[in-house]
Order: sequence, then structure tokens, then C-alpha cells
Amino acid sequence: MEDNISLEKKILSSNDWGLVAMLHEGLLENLKASSDAVDEEDYERLNSLVNKSRDILTELIVLFREKDQVSIDTRELYLYTNQLITQGEVKKDTGQFEAAKKVILPLWEAFKGLEEKEEPQIVTGLTYGKSELDQHQKKEGKTFQG
Repeated sequence: MEDNISLEKKILSSNDWGLVAMLHEGLLENLKASSDAVDEEDYERLNSLVNKSRDILTELIVLFREKDQVSIDTRELYLYTNQLITQGEVKKDTGQFEAAKKVILPLWEAFKGLEEKEEPQIVTGLTYGKSELDQHQKKEGKTFQG
């Protein structure tokens, strides 16, 4: 429960780049867990993790649906990552998941860098012990200043 509240606060206080970085972070966590599932021969868990990874990749592909070269190149990296995780699942090969992590890690780092250059969104109630999403109200045009 505490992790859900923490994630909710992180999402509410992030900017657009931070949200994209969080998708990459979740994908990296799934790739690590997929390798662990192969090592543990827990193939039901592996299937679930791979499906979650595909859901994240689908979301990222949709985010970069434009026809500019950066979007096209980024989509190609996501499609390649999907091939790697599919091979990892079929062959039960942790090396494929490690290769996928090497593709995604630089993208995560890039989006984290962009996140730090942009102002976060400000949400009231964020630091006042609220635990439900509907208790938060987004405020526009606010900045953190001391």
C-alpha cells in the first residue's frame, strides 16, 4: 500500500519527461525480473512479466507515433526490444533480457535528464498526507520557490 502511495505521488509530481522515464524504469525492472524468472524456472511468472513489458513497449510506441526521425528511430528501438524479450521468453535465455536492458537503459537515462531540465507539475495535497488520487488537485502555473 505504501509503495502505491509513493508511486502515486511520484506520478502526480512529475513532468511529461518524468512519466516517460518511469515507463522505461518499469520496463527495466521487468527485464531484470524476467531474467530472474528464467533462472528460477518460473515460466508462468516469466510470461506475465513479458506481457507487462510488451504493454509498456506498446505505450511507448504510441507515445512516439509521429513521423519525425527521432520518433521513427525510437520506435525501432522499442520494436527491437520486443524481439529480444520474445526470444528471451521462447528460448528461456537471460542473455536476451540483458541485451534488451542495454537498449533501454540509455533511453531511460536520456528521459531522466530531460525530466530534470523541466519544471515539475505541482499538485495540492501532495505533501499533506492524502492517500487517494481524487484527493489531489492539480494547480497550474505554480513553481517551487523558497
